[in-house]
Amino acid sequence: MNSLLFRLAVATLALSLLPPLVGCSKSADEPAAENAALATPVPPGMVRGTVLETMNAGGYTYVFMDTGQDQRWVASMETPVQVGDVVQTDQGMAMSGFTSKTLNRTFNVVYFVGGLENLSGGSPAAPQAPGELPTGHPDISGGGAEATTAADIATYEEGKDIAYVYANKDALAGNEITLRGKVVKYNPGILGWNFVHIQDGSGDAATGDNDLIVTTQAETAVGETLVLNGTIVLDKDFGAGYSYPVLLEDASLTRE
Repeated sequence: MNSLLFRLAVATLALSLLPPLVGCSKSADEPAAENAALATPVPPGMVRGTVLETMNAGGYTYVFMDTGQDQRWVASMETPVQVGDVVQTDQGMAMSGFTSKTLNRTFNVVYFVGGLENLSGGSPAAPQAPGELPTGHPDISGGGAEATTAADIATYEEGKDIAYVYANKDALAGNEITLRGKVVKYNPGILGWNFVHIQDGSGDAATGDNDLIVTTQAETAVGETLVLNGTIVLDKDFGAGYSYPVLLEDASLTRE
């Protein structure tokens, strides 16, 4: 009898432990089930991930996100996010070796995106309109308050001026060339490059063959006369509507 009572007591005790165990298992599954941000498929052309690190600087939000496939830095117009949030964005434009002067930091690769959508309940900023760089980028096309003009500048090599480059662009594509020109516009620190417009007095503003855009890591200023050496590239597309038929890329420069 004592043995039977003992077995019944043990069985009762075991049964009394089952509800809490089942309850704990259900509770552990609840966060994922209740997170609608993770429940729907990622739309084509978009990426989604969890924020591992974030910071704001210069009107931008930088987010280090884990997509489940990789971990990447993305940058967009300033958006309220915090570590642990789930965010979604477009594929963006990858820029290698981008330096943020406001953060005093260089990213191996950062993706500039049109906007961040915070799926964890934050208030997303309005998405960037197609064909625009993220808010805060200066205009890198011609003109502008900082623009000036250049009078006749002696060519570095006889007969090879800016108008010559445009006229012979197909033959020059992929080749290095050295030019002398005056800086008529300068936009530093955009998409990992300093953008320089040079003129030498050749060409015609009406046809656009008087102004050559140069990308460089070196610094300069409007009004300086430079000797530049770089590679001619054609139809360079930086995305966001900024495409150039002719560009002098990754140029070194010497001031005169």
